[in-house]
Formats: sequence, structure tokens, C-alpha cells
Amino acid sequence: MSRRGRALLLASLLGADTLALLAALLGAYWLTAGPRPLPPAPALAVALGLGPWLFTFYTLRLYDLETVLEDSQEYATVATGCTYGILLLIVAATLFEQASLPLPWLFTGWLAAIVAVSAGRFAMRRVVRAMRRGGHLMARAIIVGADEQGRTIARQLRSEVDSGLKVLGFVDDFLPRGTPVQDQLSVLGHPGVLPALVRELRVAEIVVVPGAMAWESLQIILEQMTLAGGARIRLSPGYYDLLATTPRVAHRNFVPLFVVDSARLSGFDALLKGALDYGVGLGLAALTLPLAALVWLSRLGRGGPVFVSHTYLGIAGRPFTARTFAAQPNGRLAATGLDRLPLLARVLTGQMSLVGPRPIRLEDRARYGRWFTSLASVKPGVTGPWAVVPVAALEEEMRAALYYIRNWTIWLDMQVLAQTVLVTLRRRWGRLD
Repeated sequence: MSRRGRALLLASLLGADTLALLAALLGAYWLTAGPRPLPPAPALAVALGLGPWLFTFYTLRLYDLETVLEDSQEYATVATGCTYGILLLIVAATLFEQASLPLPWLFTGWLAAIVAVSAGRFAMRRVVRAMRRGGHLMARAIIVGADEQGRTIARQLRSEVDSGLKVLGFVDDFLPRGTPVQDQLSVLGHPGVLPALVRELRVAEIVVVPGAMAWESLQIILEQMTLAGGARIRLSPGYYDLLATTPRVAHRNFVPLFVVDSARLSGFDALLKGALDYGVGLGLAALTLPLAALVWLSRLGRGGPVFVSHTYLGIAGRPFTARTFAAQPNGRLAATGLDRLPLLARVLTGQMSLVGPRPIRLEDRARYGRWFTSLASVKPGVTGPWAVVPVAALEEEMRAALYYIRNWTIWLDMQVLAQTVLVTLRRRWGRLD
């Protein structure tokens, strides 16, 4: 991404956040006190607190272009920033000895600010993706290491609209220059020529796979590129399954020891996850009951089983039995994902979650090998990244699943649910066409 593009994006983010906060606070006052101008105390609090509020966003890295507009954690950070922002308004009013601010306005303004800023960020994502389709706001990248992991990373980054990266090729210790690797990408040279390639090809991102090269080459790359500046180095860890756990540090006689919990979510996170599962799950079950009944009736006259039962492995590997609709001979039911509707019953009984990794059948346990321990740290989902993100191999699905597990937020679940609805409708309309 060019400097001009970065500056334009930052200015757009700052302007959108400012307008969102002003609209939220003014709209909240109209909701609680009627459509009239802000009185002196709230107006002064907004005037004095808006700048520090935006600075709080900055300290929370909401203007770091390496982290924003990419994953759902951004929305959780927005909620945190808005909480601090409301406190700053109260502090500003107190320091300047203004009358106390109306509590209904503060509470409504807090909620409205979260919704407005999050909506603005969501709209900015759509704008950024539209610009990327036109070739703007893109960064050129080289992958260092052409082994299986490097090739998998290249496949995952080939959706340039989502990743914002245009992969130019590979640098490798062991393959000669010009060796084709995949997707019309080839080896561009040895790691020793990486600085020259960065300058020649105007590379902005270097994705390094440490396990695919000699240790000496990795050390040289880090030294050369750190001293040269310019391109950003990203290291891709090899054992993604270990990152999906939740390690805690415990001390025994001054010796720090990592304790790995068997369940990924605990405490307030588990409470939020359960509230979403039972609250939304109950509503979805009620809404989809007529549709499930129609599917059931349509299958009765065709002969054959209406349901199929399988034994799945849940959290901590505990087995449970669940039913899905038997797929029609032409596969239309499974193609739209509606065959999974009966699994909502298992959400309400606690064995499954609305969003999670793909449910693993008992007979398929061995297929998931070393990934299973991490997959079993959360409940399997009726939907999940595997249902909305196109993957070409099991390795890619596992990377998406482990990313979901280690980066879980309630906002990520809501995003996957929204994407599931869109994907299901798109597939259904495509079938009708």
C-alpha cells in the first residue's frame, strides 16, 4: 500500500469515527430528552472529551493499519474504546465543574457509540474491498520458504480482496531460481538476494516460514531486512495447533510453568458464548421449525430415511449422537446447508455451539491427527469458518478452524452467523436459477 493510500485510509477512518461519535451522542440525547440542542454541560463534555476519546482509539491500535479492518477483534476493541470514551466525558465535565451529566444520555450514548463506530468500520471494510478489486490499497509480498506450509500460505492469500496482499513469488534455500511452485508462482531467488528483490519489485511484506530454511538464512534475513527497513517481516509459526490453547503461567518455587487448560473458553467468554448459543439458538430453532417441518414432509413421500444419525465428538472428545436430514439424491439439501437444521437441538442441550469447528464423526477421529486436541477444546458448531470460507484441503480448513479458536470473540461468532445466512441464501438462489 502506498503512503498516499495509507494516509487516505487513516484520514477516512478518523473522519468516520468522528462523525459516528457525534451522531451517536446527539442521537442519544434526542432519544432521551427530545429533539433539541445539547445543553451547555453535555455540549462542553463532548467538545472536551471527543479528542481524548479518539486518542483512546489510537492507543488501542484502532488506527494501526496492520490490525484494523481485518478481523472481528476490532469490534471488541471498539466497545472497549467507547467505554473509556464515556468515562472521559464524565471526567471532562467534572474537571470543569459542570452540572452532572444525565445518566440516561450517558448509557444510551455508550450503546449508540459502539453501534455507530462498529457500523462505520463495517462500511469501511466494504469500501476497502471495493478499492482492492480495482487494484488499490494493495501490498506486494514475497513468501520465504517454498515447502508445503509456504504453499499453503500462498493459497490462503490468493484472495487478494480479502488479504490485501499480492504474492509475487517465493524465495527458497533449496530450490533454484525459476522453479515453478504453484498458481503460476515460482522461486525468485535465494534468501541472500532478498534485499535486492525488495527494492526491485517494491515489496512491502515478507512472509517468512522458519521451518522451510536453514537457521543461518533466517538470521541473515532478519538482520538484513531489519537494518534496511522498508518491508515488514512476518513470521509464520509452524505449530498452529499449539496456539489454539489458552496457556496460563503458574509459579512453583519461583519457576514459571505454563498450564494449558483443556477448555479454550472460560469465565466471561464462556458466559457470552453460552448466552449467544441459547438465546439466538432458541430463536433460530423456533424460526426454522416450519422450514424443518416442510423438509421432513417433503421427504416422507420419497421413501428412504428422513434423518441420519451419527456419533460426533464434542468438547474434550466426549461422544454424542445427533441427527441431520438425509441428503436428497441430487444433493440440493446438503448444498444449501439446510440438512444441518436438526443440529440446533444439540445446541440447546449443550453438546454443540451455533459457531465452532466442523463436527467430527467418531469414525473420522484419526483423520484429524494432531489437530484434534485443539479442536476438542471448544464445542463443534452448526456452522463455522468451514461453512463460509472456501478451502481446498484439510490443512487449510484446520488453519481456519485454529484461527477461529485462538482468536474467538463474540463479534467473530456474529460475523460467521451473518456470513452463513448470506452463503445459504446465495446457494439457494443459485439452485433456483
